[in-house]
Amino acid sequence: MAEQWESDEELLADLRAALQAEAEVPAWFSETGKAALEWRGLDGELATLTEDSATTAPAGARAEPASLRSLTFTGREVTIGIEVDADELHGQIAPPRAGEIEVRPRRGPVRRLPVDELGWFAIRPKPAGAFRLCFTSAGGHVVLTEWTTV
Repeated sequence: MAEQWESDEELLADLRAALQAEAEVPAWFSETGKAALEWRGLDGELATLTEDSATTAPAGARAEPASLRSLTFTGREVTIGIEVDADELHGQIAPPRAGEIEVRPRRGPVRRLPVDELGWFAIRPKPAGAFRLCFTSAGGHVVLTEWTTV
C-alpha cells in the first residue's frame, strides 16, 4: 500500500481529495444511511408513533389544548408513553417493567437512564432535535422508537 504514493505530498493530496468528497455528501444522505444501519444487529421491535397530542385533537373538543404534550409509541409487546414539559420528559413503559432507556439523539452522545419497576423514567433535560428512545428490559427485551422531535 505504501508503494501507491511516491511522496508525502501525493499522499496528502489524496487525503485532501477524500475529505473534500466526504464534505460533498448531503447530510440527509448520511443520516438516512446511519438510521438504516442502526437496525442491523438489533434483535428487538420497532415502536411506531401512534398518538401525538400536538397533532391530534379529540373530536368535538372545545377546550384549550393541554399544556403537556403526550406521545405514544406502540410496539408488538410494549408501549412507551411520554409527556413533554418545558424542560423534561416523563415516560412510562406499559406493561410496567424495569430496565434501562437510552436517549439516542441524531447528533451527540447517547444517554442511559434507569426505568423503575413500575416502568417510570425521566429525561432531564429534554432532548434537543431529533432523537429516538431504546428501551431494554431487565429480561433483555429491546424496543426502539422511531425518530421524533419534541
